[in-house]
Amino acid sequence: MMFGLDVENVLMLGQEVNDIQQLPIEERGLCGVVKFQGTVVPVLDYAHRIGAPSGIDTKSDLLETLTAREKDHIEWMNALETSVRTGVAFTKALNPDQCAFGKWYNKFETRDETLRDVLAAFDTPHRAIHALADKLLTLRDNDQESEALEILAHERATTLRRLRALFARARDQIESGMRQVLLYVTLDGKTPRYALLIDEINDVINYSSSDFQSSNTGALSLIQKIEHVLEGIYTRNDLPDCLYFDINKMTDIDQLMAKVS
Repeated sequence: MMFGLDVENVLMLGQEVNDIQQLPIEERGLCGVVKFQGTVVPVLDYAHRIGAPSGIDTKSDLLETLTAREKDHIEWMNALETSVRTGVAFTKALNPDQCAFGKWYNKFETRDETLRDVLAAFDTPHRAIHALADKLLTLRDNDQESEALEILAHERATTLRRLRALFARARDQIESGMRQVLLYVTLDGKTPRYALLIDEINDVINYSSSDFQSSNTGALSLIQKIEHVLEGIYTRNDLPDCLYFDINKMTDIDQLMAKVS
């Protein structure tokens, strides 16, 4: 699902996110203001304005998930060592598809091709680590504790180290994409009405009028909040669905400018 607006309402893109000046004003999604050719322009965080998580929010959550799952596997190896040394029961997941990372890994999808390649490399070392449990616990039960500990030390220095390096690479790739831009919205094609803080622009896509379903008709009309922001949805079998928003419904710009002033 994508969000979109008429390309004629796009004045320009700006990179001056660091120039946003915060204001002591309570307004959902209002980040502050920037100056555009001497004119004060309010900046709205688009996702927060409509009550949806932003790409930055999603990527921050993903970073936290990867950090937590890396820690899980460090603790997994430590628990296996304790079990080999002391004989206590090993209670961590044996099946790589059943640990928290495995469940997440098998469902996760991304459009980032580089991140997909990095994640694909996780499968072999991740499965190799989980395969250690049966092997080492069998050695322990056959009074071969020393051999089991030697193998564990080797795998910690090689396989686990490789897995941790992949976690680091995945986080680096995600962080490299955490850049926001300003999209200046216009009505007359000359002056900005306001600027939207967005994560990315995916594409310029052409839809026909026959692809459009208004928020005032059909099932969409049953949800009152939709019409406060969205004009409707463009849907076509060969393209992603696109929620089309009305730039005038995003905010009462005159009222907002009065607050800014």
